[in-house]
Amino acid sequence: MSERLLNLDTLRGLAAILVVWQHGSEVFIHNPELAHQGMVLASFISQVDFGKIGVLCFFLISGFVIPHSMLAANRSLKNFAIRRFFRLYPAYWVSLTVATVLAWLLHDQILPASTILANTTMLQGLLGFGNVQLLYWTLTAELIFYCLCAVMFAQGQLGSPKKLLLLCWGGLSLFISLQLLEQSATHHFQFPTYIIYLPFAIAVMFCGALIRYNYETNTGRHYTLWAVASTFSIPLLVWGLYILGWPISDDPIRFALSHLIALGIFLMTVSIPFRPLRFMASAGTISYSIYLFHLTVVYLMKWAMSQPWGEMFIGYPLAIYLAVTTAVSLALAGFIYRFIERPFIRLGRVLSGDPLTFENAHKKKGYKIIAKA
Repeated sequence: MSERLLNLDTLRGLAAILVVWQHGSEVFIHNPELAHQGMVLASFISQVDFGKIGVLCFFLISGFVIPHSMLAANRSLKNFAIRRFFRLYPAYWVSLTVATVLAWLLHDQILPASTILANTTMLQGLLGFGNVQLLYWTLTAELIFYCLCAVMFAQGQLGSPKKLLLLCWGGLSLFISLQLLEQSATHHFQFPTYIIYLPFAIAVMFCGALIRYNYETNTGRHYTLWAVASTFSIPLLVWGLYILGWPISDDPIRFALSHLIALGIFLMTVSIPFRPLRFMASAGTISYSIYLFHLTVVYLMKWAMSQPWGEMFIGYPLAIYLAVTTAVSLALAGFIYRFIERPFIRLGRVLSGDPLTFENAHKKKGYKIIAKA
């Protein structure tokens, strides 16, 4: 794999840390003892919207990696499903269990069994249930994207830039339609915000897929340009609708800024060769666990500061809290990756018959890494 593609791990690490900082600042800034020491930093993080930048980068990376890995390795759909299942669900179920227990211990909130059961599927929003942790909606988007890619792969269309562009446009059209319906004075129902954003997230992933198509083949550039222009002109449309009295976003400048920064960071990562940053690449390896478990760290720190014995933790600048949150999240994610993620990833490769599992033991048989999914 080229050095440019290895840099995606660096971007994964950056994206995960941006999400940690966003959520950490949103929680810690409500502490009265902290507010006067961290307002400038918290306002900057909020206005630029670090969290949205990180999530958009994750979506672009998924689009860039998943379709190509299916085509390059020429895996069966069954093997792809097995690998994805063991890659995503075990760590997710641990996260769900921890979040459920903490809701009970810290907030005296007992979640309905139906909600917990629905969340085990990653499709809870589509089943009419809320997310145990709001960030789980992004995993629903990823799962839908995988299913769409699987259908296209089965039909032999996953390598068609025209079909990828049509799916990108379809997602954007559905996103705008849901937004306009939500703002309509005549409708008698409301969509949860994360449901409205699902088609946009899927469009962003197909945009990433087209960027990869152009990167690998150096053809179909006009399809890629159309996808990028369409997807990232949405902020301009949001601005126009805001002026016309259809506020899709309360802060269209913030909305636009986060999207354009995410696109810029992603394009630089895949276009400009640079030596991968070791620390950030390591964070990228465990980025899934960082994403799943950082709120556990944030809420436990918040709880500790609210206890009588927690006064010693109060009164420091926001940057200190974010640094500690990041460090603890990295340590916890490293533990989860080593003892949960990695063993189940290996199991998925064994069950799918993936030669990656046996690379070191069977070098003489000619196995090699084709693509990383």
